[in-house]
Amino acid sequence: MVELKFKRFTLNQRIQHIIFFTSFILLAYTGFPLKFPEEWWSRWMIESVGGFDNRTFIHHFSGLAMIGVSIYHVVYHILEKPRYDILFNLQDLEDFKQQIMYYLRYSDEHPKFGRYTWKQKFEYFGAGFGAVIMGFTGLLMWQPFEAMKYFPIGFVQIANLFHTWEAVLASIAVFIGHIYDEHFGKFPNLSWLTGNIPEEEMRHEHPLEYEEAMKSQKIANPENMEHKEHKNILIVGFGKLVFTIIFLAICIWMVWISYSVLMEAVKTYVLHVV
Repeated sequence: MVELKFKRFTLNQRIQHIIFFTSFILLAYTGFPLKFPEEWWSRWMIESVGGFDNRTFIHHFSGLAMIGVSIYHVVYHILEKPRYDILFNLQDLEDFKQQIMYYLRYSDEHPKFGRYTWKQKFEYFGAGFGAVIMGFTGLLMWQPFEAMKYFPIGFVQIANLFHTWEAVLASIAVFIGHIYDEHFGKFPNLSWLTGNIPEEEMRHEHPLEYEEAMKSQKIANPENMEHKEHKNILIVGFGKLVFTIIFLAICIWMVWISYSVLMEAVKTYVLHVV
């Protein structure tokens, strides 16, 4: 059985993605313990990186890495051939409506997507927006007293609040939304490493791009996947089981964090309980 591979990401894009998600994971790993210092897992996470000073260094370094790769990403797209199909358009609204109708069983036709679905665009620009918010507020919180020389104290306090809430929102979006959409249902999804996606996924997820690619023959080198697929079926199954357990644990953790931050906000800003 010969399965075609379609080029999805260049090496440059894959490196950017790896730097971005690695810095994001490190930011979450070293950031939430500071928000919940009394929890047992917070102390364990801080100790796992070598103590509080190391936690601070890793958090700051990861923040700079995320800011740096985000700026590079913008410059990269400006200097390289821009892809305007990543921008939102009216077709995305139609696709969204059609997909909702399909999920509610009011239509038997699933929308046909091109290179990017409306969900992928939403995640992409959401990540960009989050990087801007987290980067700016993070820099203010890095040197709060220095920041108060240029901004009112209330502005710095609001930045602290935004930093926390954006961290929670981004973590939910990435650890639950993005991982579920792009990895859980497509396990193992290795396109972020290889840059290629299999023909079945291409035909199912991006039918319009698939049709265009088949016409222009924009495909990677074919690979014989039959023997490898049968040989690794148990490994893939076990890997998906482990992935599912970790995914569920992260979901529970994120729900708990969201609830805790929400209750803290209600007590502080609604009930005025210090």
